[in-house]
Amino acid sequence: MQAKLVAAKGWGMRWTQSVQREIYVNWLFIKRDLWVSLVPGVIFLLVAWSVQDASSQGDLLSALKGGAVYFTLYIYTFCVANQMVGIESDRINKPDRPLCRGLLSYRGAKYRWIGSMAMFSAIAWHLGVFEWALLWQICIVVLNFGGLCQEWPTKHFFLGLGQIAQMAAAWQIIAPITPVTWSWILLVTSLSIPLFGIQDLPDIPGDMATGQNTFAIAFGENAARGMLCVGFFLLPVAIHFGLMMPAGWNIYLLLWDVAQAIVSWSVSLRLLFYSTPEDDRQTYLLALCWYYLALGSASAGF
Repeated sequence: MQAKLVAAKGWGMRWTQSVQREIYVNWLFIKRDLWVSLVPGVIFLLVAWSVQDASSQGDLLSALKGGAVYFTLYIYTFCVANQMVGIESDRINKPDRPLCRGLLSYRGAKYRWIGSMAMFSAIAWHLGVFEWALLWQICIVVLNFGGLCQEWPTKHFFLGLGQIAQMAAAWQIIAPITPVTWSWILLVTSLSIPLFGIQDLPDIPGDMATGQNTFAIAFGENAARGMLCVGFFLLPVAIHFGLMMPAGWNIYLLLWDVAQAIVSWSVSLRLLFYSTPEDDRQTYLLALCWYYLALGSASAGF
């Protein structure tokens, strides 16, 4: 009897350790990228819920739970695929990722990716956003396994489609997408696409070593910084005339307008005066804050 208890205890400890290790490995896949998936997805979901009539507002907690799972799988499916094909560049740019560290084999990553794609499809079907999940899955495959992430024009284009899929799914979890919603989704995306190159600035050494032609490499770091600086400087103007003014002027839109301008111009200045890889990572996070504000401002424009 004593031997059985010891064996059962040992099995329980091994099972617990396996679960903890799996959680840790999966966290390493996505820890850098939840900011670009889970956070904006939940923000736009909350905006969609807040602008509905009280009579048509559904259960927010249930929507948030479903949205959190959906947007976690949204980024997990991309990150695993991207890291499967980017091991060599990650050894230089992000050596803490699980495949670089040998915590997981390529085969193990492949099985997790296939499983996560199936789970993503099932969750999307349950939430009524399957078409947007499918669009994103196509982008994942062509970008990573089709090699289109190697050239910056195709990379930016398909990431733009992914952004549309993200925003459309977040809204559709709550309510049907209206023409006004589409105007916000498409304008924010069209303004973002030329500026996606900001995320590649910290990774120039690894990208050059592996033959990737990112925006920063194609135009040269200094020229890329200059163009991105101008882009983020003009961004608040485009948002003001393209979204804020047509939505009808009010104090809440003005506050969102000012907040976006402050953040966007701060990004513009940082691109000129802070240029180490760590500086660029912080600048990228600040640029994501502009994206959050752009999504949140829709709450005052409907």
